[in-house]
Amino acid sequence: MKILKIDNKNNELVVVPETLDDLWHMEKIIGAGDLISGKTDRKIKPKKEGEKVIRQTLFVEIKAEEISFHEHSGVLRVNGIITGGKPEEFIELKSHQSLDIEPGRKIGIKKEALKGWQIDRLKKAEKESATSGLLVVLMDDEQAELAFVDQFSIRKKAKILSGKQGKQFDEAKGKYFEEVFGKIVSLEAKKILLAGPGFTRENFQKFIDDKKDKSFPKVISISTNDVGETGFRELLKSGKLDSLEKELQLTQEAKLIEEFMKNISKGLAEYGLEKINDALHKGAVEKLLISEKFLLKSRDETENLMDLAEKTRTETHIISAKNPNEEQISGFGGVVALLRYKLE
Repeated sequence: MKILKIDNKNNELVVVPETLDDLWHMEKIIGAGDLISGKTDRKIKPKKEGEKVIRQTLFVEIKAEEISFHEHSGVLRVNGIITGGKPEEFIELKSHQSLDIEPGRKIGIKKEALKGWQIDRLKKAEKESATSGLLVVLMDDEQAELAFVDQFSIRKKAKILSGKQGKQFDEAKGKYFEEVFGKIVSLEAKKILLAGPGFTRENFQKFIDDKKDKSFPKVISISTNDVGETGFRELLKSGKLDSLEKELQLTQEAKLIEEFMKNISKGLAEYGLEKINDALHKGAVEKLLISEKFLLKSRDETENLMDLAEKTRTETHIISAKNPNEEQISGFGGVVALLRYKLE
């Protein structure tokens, strides 16, 4: 993500998304009623009969009504009403228009109010450009699961079975290691974390050392008790990823959720909108944790809480819908709080 402009006075942003993850972040920031501007192609009907329909590149500004991210096609689509644009002779004010936002295309966003959490999210996405490309290979003698882990998500890319039958792993090991190694190469990772229990991980590390050349990314190997979903949770909660990416948002989120769970019984955590709203007004909330799913479902209500949090110097953390631990927050209603002190 490239941030070209942040204008708090006029509530304006100008950004250039660079990846599909950037489009995903923008989907969470853009809301109905925002003015979105950028280039688009539009078919222009001829004024005279017999003339051909022409396709014209326009710069349009639309008032957003619907926002949807199509990950498979790599497009963030904003539908709305045209409020301005150029060339003026081709602009039909108040007509419907869709604006397809793609990586590399400059986009302007103007809001009625620019929130602190929105700017924070964009800045984290911008920082992510420097910390992306971490491929986690979580494996044992039965399976290997490969996933890119960045600040906000775990994106699983492949699951490879070893073909082990009983104690016959040695016979299948060579083919298994070759297949995992080939997949790693094809994914073009910037850095690799090799994780898992037992000797298989260590043997595969040696296999990589024998096969790799100077262009192969750095590989760091660490031990986990499990593989699969449980193994990924262990990596996030244990803080083992911190040695590679201290700023990984997923790790921070997992620790915050764990802190909340521990503090419930101590009276230093709260849940339920009414109770949290009351605690915010009293200045008792230290950290506000909000499920991204709840934010999208109840945007106005959530933003009111976040506005109050800013006024009371409360940290606000949006828990990513792609975080496997997000379900724990959803189970408590979607919004929870860590308190500075016990409330009567």
